[in-house]
Amino acid sequence: MNRTVSLTDGEWDSIRRWSGERGKSRAQWMRECALTVELPVKKAVARPLVLDAGEQRYISRTVGDLAGRLSFSGSEAAGNPGDNLRALLAARLRTMAEDGRREAAVELLCTVFGKERAEIIAAAFIPEPQPMDRANDGLSETRPDDHSRRKTAPQHNLFDD
Repeated sequence: MNRTVSLTDGEWDSIRRWSGERGKSRAQWMRECALTVELPVKKAVARPLVLDAGEQRYISRTVGDLAGRLSFSGSEAAGNPGDNLRALLAARLRTMAEDGRREAAVELLCTVFGKERAEIIAAAFIPEPQPMDRANDGLSETRPDDHSRRKTAPQHNLFDD
């Protein structure tokens, strides 16, 4: 069976020379080359494993937009993801403080946000209780374990507009 190959005159002259140097006909030499030459395999270009700053911002904005559009069966729970996270943080910190673990909460904040920011966050969410003057507070007759009165001022919700 015959097949045709289109070559320039220069390419045909090169094939004639190469086949002659090996003592083969042009057809034999071309057939041998075609069947034995390993064609280069295109290597897949690996994507970098790290996102650049632009990709990170794009993903962050996109996820924020999607989260903001979520609907929870008509409830108002969707809101802004940042507001939701702040509310969760505030609730958790208040619970820890009420359980007598304020110092542990502040240590966790230091680990995550650093000492300076942790102090600011702790002051906003779980301020230290102010010592009360028992002689002037009108509660001097109450028992020490009487929890019917608060020892600290009530905390206002920091997220209400």
